[in-house]
Amino acid sequence: MWKNLCVAASAAFVMGVVGASCGGSVKNVCVDRNIRCPAPFICDPGDGVCKCGGRGGVVCGEGSVCDPVANTCVSKKCDNVDCTDKPGTSCDVLDGVCKCGGTGGAVCAQGEVCNPNARACVAQSNCNQVACPLNQTCDTVTGQCKCGTESCTLAQTCTIAGAQKMCAANNCTGVACTGASVCDGADGLCKCNGVVCQSGQACACPGGADAGCMANQRVCRVSGLCNNVTCNNGTTCDPSDGQCKCGGPGGPVCASNQICNLGPPPQCEGGIQCALPDGGPKVCNGGTSCDPEDGLCKCGGRGGVVCAPAGGADGGAMTPAEICVSNAVQQVCRRPCDVRSPDCDQGTYCYFDSSAALQASYCATPSDSKEEDSACTTPTSCFSMIPGARSLHCLGLALGTTGICRAYCDTAAGTAGCLQDRPRTCLPIPNAATGTGYCNPQ
Repeated sequence: MWKNLCVAASAAFVMGVVGASCGGSVKNVCVDRNIRCPAPFICDPGDGVCKCGGRGGVVCGEGSVCDPVANTCVSKKCDNVDCTDKPGTSCDVLDGVCKCGGTGGAVCAQGEVCNPNARACVAQSNCNQVACPLNQTCDTVTGQCKCGTESCTLAQTCTIAGAQKMCAANNCTGVACTGASVCDGADGLCKCNGVVCQSGQACACPGGADAGCMANQRVCRVSGLCNNVTCNNGTTCDPSDGQCKCGGPGGPVCASNQICNLGPPPQCEGGIQCALPDGGPKVCNGGTSCDPEDGLCKCGGRGGVVCAPAGGADGGAMTPAEICVSNAVQQVCRRPCDVRSPDCDQGTYCYFDSSAALQASYCATPSDSKEEDSACTTPTSCFSMIPGARSLHCLGLALGTTGICRAYCDTAAGTAGCLQDRPRTCLPIPNAATGTGYCNPQ
C-alpha cells in the first residue's frame, strides 16, 4: 500500500499538482533545477519562475519593471507619454494611451471632452453638467474646467496669486488626516475648521452639539475618545480618533494578527501577507509599515499609501525615495532633503520635523510666515523672507509642546553659518543628520 501511495505522489508531482516528496519534505524547484534569476527578481521555489517578490510574487509583463521595495511590477509605458494635447486625460499604465480617468478609463469620442473630476467623457460645451473644483470655471467652448487659461491635472489645485489664477501642486495629494480634520490644500496640513489641533485634542462639534454639526462649526476640543479604551500589545490610544495605534498618535493601526514593534519608528509586524518566505517579519523602511491586506510597505500601514520610490527622467537628476511623515494629525509621503543644501521643488522648502514619528528633513509648503524668535506650533510654520526666502527650524516642537523659530546652519561652519546682526552660534539639532544645526543667540 505504501508503494502505491509513493507512485501516486510521484505522478502528482509530474503533473505539477504537488511539490512534496514521499519523505514529507517540501520540494524547492529553484534549488533542484539550479535556477538563478536576474536582480531584482527572485525565484519562486514552488514553480521555479523568476518573480517580483519571489514566492507568491508576480511575473512582470512587457513594459513593466520590478520594484524590489514594494515587491510589485511597475509600468513604464507612461514614462514618455505626454497627454497635454488631450486636456483632462492621463496616461493608462496598462497600454500607454491617454484616457479620461487614466488607467481603466475611456478614450473620448469625437465631439466629447474629458471631465477629469467626473472621470468621464462629456459632450463639448455642456457646462450645465460640469462641476468644477475650487477657483476653476467651465469653458463653454470645450466644456473643460479651467484655472484661468490652464487645465489642471488631478494632482494639481487652482490657486490665486494676486489677480492671476495658476495650477499648482495639490499639497493634499496622498495626505491622510486623522479623525474629523480635513486637509488644507494651501499647506497640506490637516485642520479642524482652519485650525491645527494639538496633541490630546480632537476635531469635534462644540459642547452641547454632540448630535452633529457642520464642518465649519467644528472646533478642537480635549478628546474623550480614549475614555474606557484599553489597548494591548504595545499600542496606545490616539485621542484624535480613539483607535489603538503602534507608537500612539500618528502610528499605524495593527491588524489582529500583527504585533507592535515600537522601533523607532513604530511598525506593525506579522500576518500572512507581511511575512517573508523564511517566516520572519517583513521590515519596512522610511517610516512605513506593512499593510496586512496586501503585504506592501505603506505610510500608515493598513489602508495607507505607498510612498514613491527613487527615480527620475531619462538623463535627468534622480529624485530620492519618499519617506513617511506621521504625527498626531496626519500621515503623508514627503521627499527627503538636506536643510543645509535643499533641492526642493519650486514653492516648497526643506524642514526638519522633530514632532514626527520618524524625525527627518523633508520638502513641504510653508504653513505660516513666522520669523526668527517667534513661537511655532507646526514644523512648517517658520518661514522668513529676510535676507531671502528660506525655511526656519521650529526648535523644541513636540506633541503638546510649542517650539521657537531658529535659522538653520551647518555646524561645520560655526558662527560663520549664522547671520551676525547679533551674536549667534551654530548648535546641532537633536536627532537630525550630522552637521545639521540651528543658530542660537548668545
